[in-house]
Amino acid sequence: MTSYAQSVPPRNPATTAATLAWLAERLWVKEATARPGNDGPAVAAIIQAGGGAPAQHPEWCGFTQAADQLAQKLPIPKNGMQGAARAWFWDPVRTYFLAGVRGTVALVMPGDLVGFDYGRGIHHIARAKQTVPNEIKSRPPRGFYTLAGNEGRYPTAGLHLTYYPAVNIDAGARWDY
Repeated sequence: MTSYAQSVPPRNPATTAATLAWLAERLWVKEATARPGNDGPAVAAIIQAGGGAPAQHPEWCGFTQAADQLAQKLPIPKNGMQGAARAWFWDPVRTYFLAGVRGTVALVMPGDLVGFDYGRGIHHIARAKQTVPNEIKSRPPRGFYTLAGNEGRYPTAGLHLTYYPAVNIDAGARWDY
């Protein structure tokens, strides 16, 4: 039996605040057009800062988190896969929650990365900003406000603060160390 048990450092409130602030400062970012989408000067700057190629008009939720991580001198997934939302949840030490596999959404804390499975794997990533507690204290949280790029549809597609019910969150990982 292989054990992945490893010492995980305690959370640093300053790191959490910095990652959330970087995203909040960019809530004005919007996509420029509906076709091909995933475009515009501000979106291109985020994709490039996250290590992507803006000319390819990639999905930019993963690059948004990568740009934030790099701005805070924090790690990103290896192999140049930081643009792929699923790549943030491959690490068995950093990923503490995968729906139906291990952990629980109740472990998600502000600053953690959360993933969404819209069929056939994780395809969207956001950073948990605020927990919305359940009215019954002994129950898991009701949901989370998150910060993420590549949300919405043109003409309002962009970086948004969005509420997601806890049942919609399929993965949780810590990339704050």
